[in-house]
Amino acid sequence: MVRRVLLARGASLPINNGLGRAHYSIESILNSALVPNWTKVSVVEHEITSNIFLRLFNRWIKHPKRVTFEASKAGIDLLHITDQEQAHLVPYNSSIPVAVTIHDFFHIRPRTIEAGDVYVSVGEIKPNLIRKRDLKKLKSGLLRADILICISEETKLEAEKMFPSKKTFLVRNDVDVDYWNPYKNPVSRDIISDFDIESKCLVITVGTNVPRKRLDFIEKVFLHLPENIREDINLVNIGSEIRVSEKQLISFFQHAEVLLFPSISEGFGYPPAEAMAAGCPVIAADLPAHNEIIPQNCLVDPVNIDQWTSRITKIHDDWLRSGKADRIPDDELIKHVNDLLSPKKHGLELSKAYDKAINLFKK
Repeated sequence: MVRRVLLARGASLPINNGLGRAHYSIESILNSALVPNWTKVSVVEHEITSNIFLRLFNRWIKHPKRVTFEASKAGIDLLHITDQEQAHLVPYNSSIPVAVTIHDFFHIRPRTIEAGDVYVSVGEIKPNLIRKRDLKKLKSGLLRADILICISEETKLEAEKMFPSKKTFLVRNDVDVDYWNPYKNPVSRDIISDFDIESKCLVITVGTNVPRKRLDFIEKVFLHLPENIREDINLVNIGSEIRVSEKQLISFFQHAEVLLFPSISEGFGYPPAEAMAAGCPVIAADLPAHNEIIPQNCLVDPVNIDQWTSRITKIHDDWLRSGKADRIPDDELIKHVNDLLSPKKHGLELSKAYDKAINLFKK
C-alpha cells in the first residue's frame, strides 16, 4: 500500500539556501520513489516577499490556513513540515499525523557555545516583540506535532530534552554523490578562473560571515603559517567574500586541495559532506554535530592553531610533491559519504519515521 504525504514549508527558498536544499532533498527522494511505500501529493509553499507586513500576514494568517485546508483533503495520509522555522503551520486538531523536521534549535533556544576558550552566541538572545511572538508560535506548533524528525544526533538529544513527550527520529540529510562526483559529473576548472590562481595551492572555505562559522579563526591560522607557505596559497572564501553558481561550487570542491571548516556549531553542515562527495579533503573542527558525519582523521581541535597550521602545511607539501598537479580525488571520502548519506539511505529512514507516525496516530 502506497501512502501519500503532503509537504509544507514557508517561502520557496532556493536550493543554494541550507533549508531550501534540505527541503528539495526530501521532495526529490519522494519524487524518485526512494521512500518505500510513500509518495508526494504536493508542496504547500508561498513566494518570497520583502514586504514586512505581507510577510507577517502570510506567515501567521494566510499560509497556516492554507496548509490546514490542504491537509484536510481526502487521500492524504501525513503532513510533513520540512523545517522547524515553520512549526507554527502544524494544524490544530489535525485529522492526520504531522511530522516536523528539526535542523537545529539555534533560534528556538538561543545560547552561547563554548569551544575551548572560544565563546560564540547562537540565535537572538534578546529578540524583539514580533519575534518573541513568533517563537512562541513555533514552540506551540512543535508540541502539536506527532513526531520530530532530527537531522543529527546532537539535535535529537536536544529535542528529547526540550520535548520529552514527543517521539523523535534521526533522519540525516542526504547528499547526491553522483552530482558532486568528479568521475560521474566532472566540471572544468576553467569556470572558476576568475577566482583561481593555478600557480598557487587552492584552499577554500564555504559559509557566511555569521560568528558561529568562525571564519575569523582561519584568518588567525593563516597569520601563523610560515610566510612562504602563506604566499603560496590561494584562499578563497565562498559565501562570505564571493558568490558562485552551483556549477562553480562543484568545480571548487573537485579542484581545491582542501576545504577548511572551522564552524563551532551546525545543524548538519552541507559543505564538508558535499566536499567529501567530490573527493575533496576536509579539515574541520572536532565539534557537534558535523563531527557525526566527518571521519575522525579529518577533524582537529577547534582552537588549537598549531594543529590547523600543521594540517594546512601538510596539504601544501603534498601539493608541491605532486608537481602542483590537479589533486587526485579521495575515493575513500566519496565512499564514506555514499555509505552514510546516500539518498537511498535517507529514503529508508524517512519511510520508517513516516510509518511510525501513522502507527502512533492510530493508537
